[in-house]
Amino acid sequence: MRKLSISTILLFALALLLPLTTQAQTSSTDINHVVEIHAEDFAFQAPDEIPSGWTNIEYRNEGNEPHFLIIARLPEGRTFDEYSSDVLVPFGNVWYALRDEGMAQDKAMEKLGADLPEWYWAVEFTGGTGIIPAGFTTDISLNLEPGTYAIECYMKTEDGELHNMEGMMRELTVTDTPSEMTPPDADIEITLSNFEMALDGDLTPGNHTVAVNVNEHPEQGFGHNVHVARIEQDTDIDNLVRWMNFLEIDGMQNPGPTSFVGGMQIIPAGNTGYFSLDLEPGRYLFVSEYTGHLGVLQDVTIE
Repeated sequence: MRKLSISTILLFALALLLPLTTQAQTSSTDINHVVEIHAEDFAFQAPDEIPSGWTNIEYRNEGNEPHFLIIARLPEGRTFDEYSSDVLVPFGNVWYALRDEGMAQDKAMEKLGADLPEWYWAVEFTGGTGIIPAGFTTDISLNLEPGTYAIECYMKTEDGELHNMEGMMRELTVTDTPSEMTPPDADIEITLSNFEMALDGDLTPGNHTVAVNVNEHPEQGFGHNVHVARIEQDTDIDNLVRWMNFLEIDGMQNPGPTSFVGGMQIIPAGNTGYFSLDLEPGRYLFVSEYTGHLGVLQDVTIE
């Protein structure tokens, strides 16, 4: 009978263990699927494809300006190139008409409605992050259907240039392969319905997971999102809410009137998205970009 050396036995053991180790690592990755998206001035570093279903997105701002992430599912049969040309260009033209030609906001909205393609109104906004400052990281969890998506940031530079026009826009494919991830447990609940925002939970210093539930989108406007702004002693809240309006010349432009610590972009009515929130003692404003000027906001103080 041939004797096996110690080194041969170790090799056999290693060969047996490797598949088990690989299987355990793969299973863990599937269950806790994390997609990393990094923002730069002005681009996104992101995977080309991600699984469908619940996905946790870690969004890191590696630029020098504030950024956010908005995720939009394109109608079936429409391509990212069509979105870039047929949607981004009309938005850019309206912005330049506002900024350079002094067009009134109501006229700008009329022009935008006339210039956008009919299929744009079937684009589904599926969430994203609120505004975060340079060097900041935030996490969101979303339930994404398979399809072709566009991700972008349309904040403005100090010179009034749109970030997406500067390159902060790219394609993302959500595949048919499920992530097998489950949604996180939330300790704070925000419910948005038409022109109301309800905030429930124990807002204390520290880390929180916030669930954003959208019951109804407003009858007018694009919909709801939530940005969390830190209010300092000299912060003018009326000016902050005005600044959240993209159509204002200095709206969503760097530098902003205060710092932001995250939030959740528009999600479809009847759906829920989650975002991480790290609170320090102080005063905060939970405000909707599109409906904050109509009263969709909450002013809270963390003791």
